Amino acid sequence: MTPLKFAVDDGSTNVKISWIENGEIRTVISPNSFRKNWKSAALRKDKKVFNYTINSTKYTYDMTSDKALETTHVDYQYDDLNLLSVHHALLQTGIKPGPVKLVVTLPITEYYDAEDCQKNEDKIERKRENLMRKIELNKGELFDITDVEVMPESLPAVLSTLLMQSVSQFNRSLVVDIGGTTLDMGVIVGEFDDVSAIYGNNEIGVSMVTDVARKYLAAADSDSSYLVANELIKQRDNLDFVQEVVNDESQISLIINKIETKIEELGKQVAHEAKKFAKNPNRVYLVGGGASLIYPAIKAAYSTLGDKVVLVDEPQEALARELCLYHSDGESVEMPAQELPVQEVVNV
Repeated sequence: MTPLKFAVDDGSTNVKISWIENGEIRTVISPNSFRKNWKSAALRKDKKVFNYTINSTKYTYDMTSDKALETTHVDYQYDDLNLLSVHHALLQTGIKPGPVKLVVTLPITEYYDAEDCQKNEDKIERKRENLMRKIELNKGELFDITDVEVMPESLPAVLSTLLMQSVSQFNRSLVVDIGGTTLDMGVIVGEFDDVSAIYGNNEIGVSMVTDVARKYLAAADSDSSYLVANELIKQRDNLDFVQEVVNDESQISLIINKIETKIEELGKQVAHEAKKFAKNPNRVYLVGGGASLIYPAIKAAYSTLGDKVVLVDEPQEALARELCLYHSDGESVEMPAQELPVQEVVNV
């Protein structure tokens, strides 16, 4: 069989996978929520249990477990949880398991050497080797990963956007990628003519907000799993959802207030780092799972740019989509409606 090719943005909170099917880009988002030991078989026939084994260690996918293992650290890129999350996400595509080639990502701070800004070949190879390891699914079949290519995070996420907007060769575009664990930034010249500077900080991420949400959910006698905490952050303005996940409703105002305060703090930190890194860019593009959270702060920090501060459509999926296009081997691909007018086709 000819291996299928998948573009994988394997972030610490969610794994985003894109692939081309019948000339269209498909994307799935798979949350990371794994704990040790196996889960018992489901009573409902339409519910599947995912019990994995790596070496002799047993893991299971448990969406709301408060015992879910932490993935919000850089070492996640090279450990069992990364291997688990990628294989689990592949199974969510609905494609029959077989041989696959993957294009995956590493944070800028890991992909490039801090001293000379050159590729850190040791870490790139370490990431490749981690995903080539053996893993088993109890009573199920997994994809056979035959090859892994590693790309840097953030910068490729705006490739199509720059091309479609016909950016001048003299323009400098700042790309800000805020994920669960890391803040990655880069300055792109023209339509990706050059990358003039890169910056990464693995101490700033949405996990700052997630940790606060988990803390106050637990204090309100509620499910404090990473998955529920992140969903609460996204749906904090949806009172019906908030009441579903917060058991002690007298704590709701306090929880939402603490989340909003931490989001504001995160925005200020990212804006401060961005202005230090790129004081006067011509354009700013926000991508990553936390992009919508920091958008107001970045727009205020670069107020003179007006609508040239852009929150990319579906920012969480942007990197996986663009990597998929970049590695499409010249295949004609119909772009999603939010990126190009309907029926317009791009050859990449």
